[in-house]
Amino acid sequence: MTTTDTETTTGPACPFCGAAWSAAMLEQYDRFTTASSCACCAGETHPDPSPAVQHPPEDISCTACGRAIYRAMPAATR
Repeated sequence: MTTTDTETTTGPACPFCGAAWSAAMLEQYDRFTTASSCACCAGETHPDPSPAVQHPPEDISCTACGRAIYRAMPAATR
C-alpha cells in the first residue's frame, strides 16, 4: 500500500514502500520493547545476580516488500 497526497497512513509504515506494518510485525516489535522502561527488566530489580542470557538481534522486515526496516534488540533473560 502506498499513500497519496489525500491518503494518510496511521501507525508505522515502511519507509521503502509505504505499506503499513502488519500485525505480525507489530507483535514482533512488542516482544522486544516495554513501555517506559528498558526491555531487560521493565524497571524492576533482578532477584538474583545471575548473568543475563543474550539473544541475537532480529530484523523486522516489511511483509509487503521484504526489506529489513528495523533491527530489534531482544531483551536479555535471566
